[in-house]
Amino acid sequence: MKINFRSILLATVFIFGTSFMSQAQKKENIKHVEPPFWWVGMKNSNLQLLIHGDNIAKYDASIDYPGVQLKTSNKVENPNYLFLDISISETANPGNLKIRFKNGKTTFDHTYTLKSRENSGRNGQLVTPSDVMYLITPDRFANGDVTNDSTDDTIEKENRKDMNGRHGGDLKGILDHFEYIEELGVTTLWLNPFLENDQPAYSYHGYGISDFYKTDSRFGNNDDFITLVNKSHQKGMKVIMDQVFNHCGAGHWWMNDLPSKDWLNQWDTFTRSNFTNIAAGDPYVSQSDFNLLTKGWFDTNLPDLNLENKLLQTYMIQNSIWWVEYSGIDGIRMDTYPYPYKEAMANWMQALTTEYPNFYMVAETWAERASYLSYWNNDKQNRDGYTPYVNSVSDYPLYYSMIRAFEPNGDISELYKTLAEDFVYGNPGNNKIFNGNHDVDRLLALLDGDVEKLKLSMVFTLTTRGIPQIYYGDEILMKNKRPDGKVRQDFPGGWKGDKRNAFTKAGRTPEENSTFNYIKTILNWRKNAKSIHEGKLTHYQPLDNVYVYFRHTDSEKTMVIINNSKKGYKGYDLRRFRESIGEFVNAKDILTGKDFRNLNKIDLPGNSALILELSK
Repeated sequence: MKINFRSILLATVFIFGTSFMSQAQKKENIKHVEPPFWWVGMKNSNLQLLIHGDNIAKYDASIDYPGVQLKTSNKVENPNYLFLDISISETANPGNLKIRFKNGKTTFDHTYTLKSRENSGRNGQLVTPSDVMYLITPDRFANGDVTNDSTDDTIEKENRKDMNGRHGGDLKGILDHFEYIEELGVTTLWLNPFLENDQPAYSYHGYGISDFYKTDSRFGNNDDFITLVNKSHQKGMKVIMDQVFNHCGAGHWWMNDLPSKDWLNQWDTFTRSNFTNIAAGDPYVSQSDFNLLTKGWFDTNLPDLNLENKLLQTYMIQNSIWWVEYSGIDGIRMDTYPYPYKEAMANWMQALTTEYPNFYMVAETWAERASYLSYWNNDKQNRDGYTPYVNSVSDYPLYYSMIRAFEPNGDISELYKTLAEDFVYGNPGNNKIFNGNHDVDRLLALLDGDVEKLKLSMVFTLTTRGIPQIYYGDEILMKNKRPDGKVRQDFPGGWKGDKRNAFTKAGRTPEENSTFNYIKTILNWRKNAKSIHEGKLTHYQPLDNVYVYFRHTDSEKTMVIINNSKKGYKGYDLRRFRESIGEFVNAKDILTGKDFRNLNKIDLPGNSALILELSK
């Protein structure tokens, strides 16, 4: 038999080459790398990468890229995870670096992108008392893109007949009605979470996040959110993102393959939180009460994250930084702030402030008393040794006092007494104040349908100390009570086929237009009212349910008079307030345009307010 040496040689080369390739090159089996990309030039040079893939812990990782060093490779109890600690020096350039994974003779590469930071000032405008937030529940505001009402990559489909279902509102719907928001006169948008919530039901609200880096496809995509941020900035407005560190959604991808048992706060049986926020700062708290607050679950579909796990803590902090740098948002509202590991939350505050000194972060701190709330809004170390570093809190004590003041037979002294407790805060002027949000009954419902009292509430909210926030739809007299699905109702005209379009004057009732114009007048005046933005607050003890206060700088004064009773006054005597009026004896009511000369007495109709710009 004749031997064909050439064929044998070629076959040997092929077999050897194939064997070598199978040992040296393997198709990448990585399922997740988070953050998905990063930036050079960050103030914190450290980056932690979560790598998720089948048996990835069996591989040794290496990086060969100028200015980038792989410091440690952390393995956890689940072999499908690696956490890489990377240092990015000041000399590192933007580009694509290769992370090589090697297990014996088997290797594969993953390409990771380092981007250049934006230097256009996109990353954080200062949110101050000059701003007014407009809170929107995206699923319920307007449906701009009917093609994404239900999507292939999410479980729950659109069902507008179900008050707890998905209704189809999206980011494009907000963009489509941006002129309405501009006309109203707010300066800042706050959206309930828009990230993916892949749950079988009750996912519209956004607080069961299943991917911390992805916009829910029923709202649009990440580019759509950036478009909204950019348009807001072009119009001189700001955007606040709603984030959640306390829990994720049961549909999160890692729930099928947890990195470690302590990634979540787990119990032998389902254990719900006690929702007692005061336990976080209570000097006499029992360990069991504290554990229920910080480790109990909000609901069966909202697994409680354990931020005592340092890897998870870093993951969440980096996620916030990623969104700020990626999208250019101006602030973050942190949901359920007292519930997670509070040292982790202080670390989050410090990390964001270091990277973005002018960045606004407001903590949702649901506490009914100022003394409870002051544990978080404190400019020094608390007695238990904890320093919160919080720069703004949700002022629920003032919210509850507003409801008590303006409800039927309410006493406006409630406002006076609550504000008199401001001495407990580090910076009360940075508190976020509000008269409604997505978690409580509609303002008009709480005020027993009294539109005049709603207007008085708006006057107070928009002229007292703090950073105001109003809830979408209150300006057109939405008035539902809970359950939540009814409070977060659809804005009329946001859907094709709606019987009316309340985004337009013609689509609103006369009473709705009156209220819209009333609030619009205050908001648009407020944009240039330095006495409100920067002024001190001086108030006078209410008498006969009339509350008088001043916002004043050295050069500007605004006098606010709220008559919270049905009784009107002909020639209400102003001599009691002479020390604050001083030489500013002339005035113009910004609500009516009426001028007053030599302020001594003034007419006060029942259930009315005056916002007087004072002049010499």
